[in-house]
Amino acid sequence: MSWQERIEVLVRRLRDAVAAHPEIVPLTVTHRHRSLAGLRWSESVLGVLTEAGFDGDQRVVALRGLLGYVIGAIQLEHLGPLAGEGTVAITELPPDAFPHMTETARNARKVSADREFLGGLALLLRGLGT
Repeated sequence: MSWQERIEVLVRRLRDAVAAHPEIVPLTVTHRHRSLAGLRWSESVLGVLTEAGFDGDQRVVALRGLLGYVIGAIQLEHLGPLAGEGTVAITELPPDAFPHMTETARNARKVSADREFLGGLALLLRGLGT
């Protein structure tokens, strides 16, 4: 299994665990250094990154990028889903003033939460691999 696939497995597990209790997302940011589960997750991710050749600042940035993506994506999924009112409101903006926003919002309503999450993760992992 590639390092990207291993990271994806770890990220999916974190998403699944948080999805059961999405109200804990803000706590994961402020108390992550006190959570044994969070520390173990980060240690596992750092192990995979280390084996993949990441070190020093590069490993720090990779871990923080993954954490930022996962926490942000989970918050968006639960607090501002693509199928939600915000997306509908954007489709109703004047298309002459916001052509890209309105078109993107129309398409966004058809994107599943899994497609959004995993697609974003794939983009991030591809970027880390370069």
